[in-house]
Amino acid sequence: MKKLAIAVTGALALAGIGAGISSAVNPDITIQASMSPTKHGTKKKPKVTKLVVKLATTPRSDEPAFAASDTIVHLGKELVFNGKALKTCSAAQVQSDDTKCPKGSRVGQGKAAGTALGLTENLTVTAYNGPGGNKLELLVDGQTPLQIHSVIEGILSKDSAPYGKKLSVHVPDGLQQPAPGAYATLVQFDTTINAVRGKGRAPYVGIASCKTKNVAFGVDYKYTDGTTKSTKTTSKCT
Repeated sequence: MKKLAIAVTGALALAGIGAGISSAVNPDITIQASMSPTKHGTKKKPKVTKLVVKLATTPRSDEPAFAASDTIVHLGKELVFNGKALKTCSAAQVQSDDTKCPKGSRVGQGKAAGTALGLTENLTVTAYNGPGGNKLELLVDGQTPLQIHSVIEGILSKDSAPYGKKLSVHVPDGLQQPAPGAYATLVQFDTTINAVRGKGRAPYVGIASCKTKNVAFGVDYKYTDGTTKSTKTTSKCT
């Protein structure tokens, strides 16, 4: 914390020297997605799969500090989601003590990294099925340079072709700006949703069809300076 506070003080001093100079952010962004196994089923009997989504952001050296305030991940129409078939755990319970979440509500894991003022925070990610069958609770934990324990909630809703669903995420203010004057850029956010089943052996994530042999994925970002940026990719299905 002391190290970050010193860095914040120095950064704010430099910001004062360059007051009035600003530019829109335009980082390099990528999305990677994969499924395993890749074999599809039918709408009535989708095949269970493990879904991996990896997001990366590389800021340019000449742009001001920024954070992503909102992220939308687009998921191909070939995929089906059965959150209502699994046990759930609320964001409040995940935040207070995720060890008390019901068995079967944990659906995945991952890792992330954020940078602020030249310092990097490595984070672990634990994913839980949230209430209502349409929420994903992502618990992020970090130890240094700051103690971070925060839940990012994603809400699943309908999307337009070539996507079927989208996961809309608002990044908590404390993660956007973990210290006064210090915007944190999430340069990496990798999430693996395990190949798990719920009631009636319904897959949490399943592949229902595969007409084009490709499943579309995309991501939209809204940044703290008001700018937006998007990119997309595909993953094979069989």
